[in-house]
Amino acid sequence: MLKATPVEEGGERFIYLEASNEALDQQNEVVLSKALEASAAYYLQYGNIDLDHLTQVGAKAGISDYNLYEIGRPVDVRVDGNRTFVKGQIFSGSGPAADKANQFWNSITGVNPPQRWYPSVGGAVLEKATDIDPETHAKRSLVTKVRWTNIGMSKTPVNSQVPTASTIPFGVLAKCWGSQGLDLTKALGAELGAGLNAGYGTDSANLIDGAALRQQSLHGTPVNYWDFRDQLSAVLLGKDIKQPTASRLTDFAITHFNVEPDEAAQTVERFMHDMKTNLKNRSCYGR
Repeated sequence: MLKATPVEEGGERFIYLEASNEALDQQNEVVLSKALEASAAYYLQYGNIDLDHLTQVGAKAGISDYNLYEIGRPVDVRVDGNRTFVKGQIFSGSGPAADKANQFWNSITGVNPPQRWYPSVGGAVLEKATDIDPETHAKRSLVTKVRWTNIGMSKTPVNSQVPTASTIPFGVLAKCWGSQGLDLTKALGAELGAGLNAGYGTDSANLIDGAALRQQSLHGTPVNYWDFRDQLSAVLLGKDIKQPTASRLTDFAITHFNVEPDEAAQTVERFMHDMKTNLKNRSCYGR
């Protein structure tokens, strides 16, 4: 249901990732965004994207063809507060060197719903520090300096707070997005208002089968995507979120709709894709 239309630029395949967000991971560590930012140039020049870090650990694990698990390379890195975003190019072609990349791409574009892949940053930890978690008041380890060389696409990442990989630009990687994300104020005009009020041209009376049974809650946690869309549309039209951005919409959904972070990020992505598709003026979205 949350499958997005894949974005290809000039026939090339790209994915968009929130690679890190300073959440406490399962190893009780926080990778600081400034550490990744300081190593971003190194990662762009020498780093890669693979499956489960196997190009990094495969040799020690005795995997003879570990290099075949490389599926792409980074083309852009942006840091926005405590979030680090990466745009990656996925290899295409034929033969063994492209097999894993083709399988990965097909898993997120060729099946419905798409398989869920989460980014996990990899490399060498050069410096650490310790402090007290302001929420739990427990000691935690801070990774303050790294040599960033890898993002491993994983089904079970160490940082469970990162959202899934996307085939649509989001965060500071998308066109018409400012330092905090998509500036919806550029689109909140008569066209957007009409599009939201009209439900993107969908008339429930003309729907059939399960689509006609769209439950809605009057308030509180949305019961499905359509309810989420209607509630968020009302929030935007009421201008309850000043200078709405993708990050703020996601945070709003988490806080006010009691939606899990991963579900909120994916649903906001679909909401934005619906809005993009139905707006007459799409020029600021690009490919």
